[in-house]
Amino acid sequence: TEIGLLTKLTLLDLGFNSITGPIPTIPTEIGLLTSLEVLQLERNAIYGQIPTEIGLLTKLTLLDLGFNSITGPIPTIPTEIGLLTSLKVLQLERNAIYGQIPTEIGLLT
Repeated sequence: TEIGLLTKLTLLDLGFNSITGPIPTIPTEIGLLTSLEVLQLERNAIYGQIPTEIGLLTKLTLLDLGFNSITGPIPTIPTEIGLLTSLKVLQLERNAIYGQIPTEIGLLT
């Protein structure tokens, strides 16, 4: 999709909208936004698994997917999350995620 062309984009805030559907609503091209520092998708109706391409966003400092309908065992959080070494804030509250937290979260120092 065209979103992958926004390679200089540093902030993408789509929170508090009515975005609905499975996580493929977040296109895999999101991984092309290598300058992205803030991704806010909170308070929508997104469900499913977080795409592994999220791990390509190495400049990301804030990822907010809270208050959605992300469901399933913790593999919903891909191990690639550990590649986000700039991440300072990870918000996943008010979803339906369960299981053990992946050890890769410990790489976010």
